[in-house]
Amino acid sequence: LEWQREERQPLGGVGDVDHALVLDGRWIRRAVDQPFDPRRGNVLEIGLGGATPYLLSSRGFLRSHRRLQQWWPVGERDVFTARGEFGLTKAASRFGIPQDYLFRAGGAQSVRGYAYQSLGVVEGNAIVGGRALLTSSLEYTHWRNEHWGVAFFVDAGDAADQWQALRPAVGSGLGARWKSPAGPLAFDLAHGQRSGRWTVHFSLSAVF
Repeated sequence: LEWQREERQPLGGVGDVDHALVLDGRWIRRAVDQPFDPRRGNVLEIGLGGATPYLLSSRGFLRSHRRLQQWWPVGERDVFTARGEFGLTKAASRFGIPQDYLFRAGGAQSVRGYAYQSLGVVEGNAIVGGRALLTSSLEYTHWRNEHWGVAFFVDAGDAADQWQALRPAVGSGLGARWKSPAGPLAFDLAHGQRSGRWTVHFSLSAVF
């Protein structure tokens, strides 16, 4: 149970003060062969939360979030991975809802080839959260030895204020992988089809 007050002033947009008392929950099921470096199995995450305008909230809403990641072994060392993410905040409008309960996309664990949370709703000169999210990813990792590997990937996704406004942005590229004691470290170079730019991403490829 969380109460949040947010003062928002998007660059070039209209300022607002939003507040919400949210009852929020998350359930995660991990069914993988190794907790830090899986080659087989899947992880499923389901989140659900909401607020009512009758109890310390600017606007009533219901937020749902789903995420699934699947691993398949290939040969002795290689791994193929697929990931999908879905989010929806059901409300009459995004205004009055704090940004933590809306959606943006882009970045290392979302759509590579685009800056972190740079895909969303344009408001003035800023990118803010929307009520709909859909992302997906396919990745093949070839391990050259016990510690070093190379990955090839394609990501796609977008965040918008309505389902009809979703226009998936595609990013693709390759990256280096190193198996550290905390799990594989990822260094990726990705090209964003929509932006036409190359972006560098660095992350810990741990199971979410």
